[in-house]
Amino acid sequence: MIHDHFVCERKLPFTNEELKERMASMPYCGQDGLRMLFLPPRMTTQNADEFCFVYRQIMDTDYDTIVIIEPDSWHAKRKIQLLAGRSVETPSGPVPLDERLRDDFCDEEDDFYIREDADVTHLGFFDHLQMLQLTQNDFSVVGMQLMDESPPIVQELTFVLKEIMPFKNGLIVFCCEMPAQYQDTFDKLTRAISEENDTRLNNLIYSGESHIHGAGVFLSGVMAARYREREIRFYRTSSGNPDDNLLSAHAGFPDR
Repeated sequence: MIHDHFVCERKLPFTNEELKERMASMPYCGQDGLRMLFLPPRMTTQNADEFCFVYRQIMDTDYDTIVIIEPDSWHAKRKIQLLAGRSVETPSGPVPLDERLRDDFCDEEDDFYIREDADVTHLGFFDHLQMLQLTQNDFSVVGMQLMDESPPIVQELTFVLKEIMPFKNGLIVFCCEMPAQYQDTFDKLTRAISEENDTRLNNLIYSGESHIHGAGVFLSGVMAARYREREIRFYRTSSGNPDDNLLSAHAGFPDR
């Protein structure tokens, strides 16, 4: 069953006022040309600061459309799913779904499908949408779920993002996370990214050594950032807490 209008009653672990205060207290890094964010799918009391820091970076930039990509495993035969409908409503109000952009994705490649199941309450899409409502004015959104993180599907996703998004005043949120207990692997990942060593990067991702939840989403984001000459800047590069996430980041122009 396809819903024309989603209503999300999920509440974030903090009120809008508390989140606004947290964002206001976060430093602004001044990186121009932000087009990609990397964050966990869901906000918790533990990771709220990294959500607030990363979303603080886009408070002074207006985007017309925003794509939220996350891993999911609902329907393996349909490799990449997009939320159906015309609008979605959170406790902060309604937001239109970008039907034209969604159709563009589906027209571009065969593995993009409109999601037909009604149960999407587990998706991190709704957490990010509420944060976007605190930082953006008028915008539309696309919810995308990567069901298959195999190399061909990740390459297909990356290709479509490269083909479509550079012509939009858009932002992409890549949902992924990696516990800090795998610090050594994170160091290898960041080195491979900075050296543009795709062989090493793919080996880390697909060997399972990276321990990334949403590894295919992360890899697609890295490739899309490189294509658009964006530099990924991580919220943290180490942590004494092994449960902290290391992948929160924003990607914009490198310093000139």
